[in-house]
Amino acid sequence: MKWHFLGGADTVTGSKHLLEFDDSRILFDCGMFQGRRKESNEINKTLGFDPAAIDAMVLSHAHIDHCGNIPVLVKNGYHKSIHATSATADLLPIMLRDSAHIQEADAAYLNQKTNRRGQPPVVPLYTLADAEASLKLIRPHDYKEPLPLPGGVVVTHVDAGHILGAALALVEIPCNGGDFLRIALVFDLGRRNLPLLHDPFQLQDIDILIAESTYGDRLHDNALNAREELREAIIRALGRGGKVLIPTFALGRAQEIVYHLVHLRDRGEIPSVPVYVDSPMAHAIAGVFEKNADYLDEESHALRSSAGSVVKPDWLTFTESVEESKSITSSKTPSIVIAASGMCEHGRILHHLKHGIEDEKNLILLVGYQAMNTLGRRIQNGEKKVRIFGDEFALKAEVQTLHSFSAHADRLELFRYVRDAKPKKVFLVHGEQDQRASFAQLLRDQLHLDVELPANGDKVDLSAFLPPPPAPSPSPPSSQS
Repeated sequence: MKWHFLGGADTVTGSKHLLEFDDSRILFDCGMFQGRRKESNEINKTLGFDPAAIDAMVLSHAHIDHCGNIPVLVKNGYHKSIHATSATADLLPIMLRDSAHIQEADAAYLNQKTNRRGQPPVVPLYTLADAEASLKLIRPHDYKEPLPLPGGVVVTHVDAGHILGAALALVEIPCNGGDFLRIALVFDLGRRNLPLLHDPFQLQDIDILIAESTYGDRLHDNALNAREELREAIIRALGRGGKVLIPTFALGRAQEIVYHLVHLRDRGEIPSVPVYVDSPMAHAIAGVFEKNADYLDEESHALRSSAGSVVKPDWLTFTESVEESKSITSSKTPSIVIAASGMCEHGRILHHLKHGIEDEKNLILLVGYQAMNTLGRRIQNGEKKVRIFGDEFALKAEVQTLHSFSAHADRLELFRYVRDAKPKKVFLVHGEQDQRASFAQLLRDQLHLDVELPANGDKVDLSAFLPPPPAPSPSPPSSQS
C-alpha cells in the first residue's frame, strides 16, 4: 500500500499522484507542468510509470495543471476510465482541445526556425487526435456518489468550492476486515463566500490528509469586498472616459467577473456601457455554466431569476472572430473588456493592452495572480516601459490589483479546513517551499499535527498509518455439565 507523489508536490503545477494497493494502481490527476519550455516538455513527457498498468484514473478538476497531461497518458497506452464530476466532464473537451491546439501551434512555430537551421522537427507534446482519444474515456459522476474502484477502493467526490465541478476526494482503502483507511485529497481548496459556487464541503475524521498549500503563508482580502472594489474601480475609470481592461483566466475568473457585473448592472450601480468578453474559450465555458446550473449556489439562482442569466446576460457581447476583437481595440468608446490570458502572456488581451496601455484614462484591472517574469507582473510592478509583441510601450494607464479575487483558500482558510478534518497525518503539496514550510509550522505549533513536505518522486508506505485491528471478542465462559 504505497502513495507516490509524482507531480505537484513541491511545485504549484503538474499535479499527479499514484496509489498502489495490492495489485491495483489508481492515478489521481495528470496535470501539465507549466514553466520554461524545454524543462516543461521533458517533465511532461516523463510520466514516471507505465500508463498501460494503471487500472483507473480520478480527476479533481479541469484546470490544466491538473488535467492537461491526460492526452500524454492516453497516447502512451492508458485505456481505462477517467472519473470526474459531470461539470468537469463538460469542461474537459474545451480545455483539452485548446491545449492540444496550443501544442500543435507552438511546434509549428518552432519548426519554422528548425527547418531553416536543418535541425530535427519539433514534435508537439500531443495533438488534437490525442485529446479526442482522451475524451472518450471520461466517465461523469455526481458529488457524494460513491465510486467503487479496483482493489475495493471507494472514492467519493465532494464540492471543493474552487471552480465549477472541482472536487475534493475521500479515498477509502479497505483494511482490517471491514475497516477503511480514510485519505482526504484536498488538491485545490476554494474559499467561502465565492460567487456562483457553494462553499467547500468539510471532510472529517480523516486518517491521512494530502492538502494543497499554495497560499499557506499569506492572507487574502475578504472575498465579500470583491464586488464593491470592482464597482469603485469601474466608476472611476469610466468617469474619466476610459476603458476598463481586465486580463483574466477563461475558466473561473471570467465567469466570476461577469457575475459581479450582472449584480451591479441589475441594481443600477454601474453605468450601462458596452461590456465585452473577448475570449471564445470563455464563451464556451459560460455555456457549460448554464448547462450545469445545479452546481451553482442559492445566491446565483436568486440573481438569475431577476437578471435572466448570471454568466451570459443579453447586454454582454462575446466576441468570436479576430475582426470583432480588432473593432473593440480601435474603439475609443468607454467600455469594459474582459480578455484572456490572466497573466498577459498570450491571447487577445495583448492587443487590447497594445492599443490602450499608453492612454492615461484607461484602467488595467488585475484580478488574478501574476507570476514572476510575466507581462502581467511587470505591469503590476509599474515598470515605466513594457514590451508587447516585440514593441516597447510606455505604461501610462492606471493599474490596480484587486486582492480579494482568488479561487484558492488562504492560510487561515486552509488552517480551519485542516483543523476540522481532524487528520492523524498531513502531507502538504501544491506549494512552493516557503509557503509549505510556513503552513507546516503553523499546523505543528497550533494543532500539534504530524506534517511532512514530500518532494516530487517521493513515495510513502501507507501501511504505517493503518488503523489498529479490532480487539478480539472475549470468549464466552465455558458451561459446566
